[in-house]
Amino acid sequence: MNKVAVRAPAKINFGLRVLKKRPDGYHEIETVLQMVSLFDDLWIEEGGTGIQVETDRDDLPGGEGNLIYRAAELLGRESGRSPAVRIRLTKRIPIAAGLGGGSSDAAATLVGLNRLWDLHFSRDRLMALAGEIGMDVPFFLFSPSAFAKGRGEILEKLPSPSPPLWILLLNPGVKVSTAWAYQSLKLGLTIKHKNISIPKFFTAFSGEGRISLENDLERATFKEYPRLKEIKATLETSGALHVLMSGSGPTIFGLFPDKDKAQAVQKRLGERKDLSVFMVHTLSAFPA
Repeated sequence: MNKVAVRAPAKINFGLRVLKKRPDGYHEIETVLQMVSLFDDLWIEEGGTGIQVETDRDDLPGGEGNLIYRAAELLGRESGRSPAVRIRLTKRIPIAAGLGGGSSDAAATLVGLNRLWDLHFSRDRLMALAGEIGMDVPFFLFSPSAFAKGRGEILEKLPSPSPPLWILLLNPGVKVSTAWAYQSLKLGLTIKHKNISIPKFFTAFSGEGRISLENDLERATFKEYPRLKEIKATLETSGALHVLMSGSGPTIFGLFPDKDKAQAVQKRLGERKDLSVFMVHTLSAFPA
């Protein structure tokens, strides 16, 4: 095998609670992570010299600043190889948008090179390497639905929504630094009740009425980008069962009762020039 193709899915956060700042500078969190059907695509082939990363975006680094490069370098070192690979990325997941695109690309690189080099590394071994790249990366090797705590690295599998949930993602095109969002958070202003109810989490979305979950990072991000409040309000009045910012933002997602309702709202909001609108559904398995 001298070439592989692999897909990298986006994620959303069904709630995100920030518990405290840790001595190591990270924050203790609880969140529910869910993969959705918005994908970056990677093509990986042997050849050339060293690690070559090509992207279709001018605002993405192609070298050592890219998590794809770091993942390839790390797996090469772990497997005792001197990588000679070309990796081409087609980017569809918005950048710095709270959707985990860079982390997912890194995880997909580990999966793709594991196949290309016929290493037969286990998922657990790949996850251990993924944790050296970033706290969000192991999730994309773990399960389509998961509860995360600690810095985000302690993962517990959750049953995936069945049938899949239909979701609109609204992205205004600004980039938000995750590090900045956490640094800007004033923990004394967050709600004191600090946990997410996990039992029967997804079954709650099939009922009538609005679901109430919170993302503690909304306060800081909305203060810096007030337009996000208007975007959230638009979804809340459009018939969505649940509306929340994903991760550190700025992407706002709305959960809809069925595909037809989501399509109708997508058609209406798709006419706006200030938003990118994606209709996705929750995943119950890793991309093929």
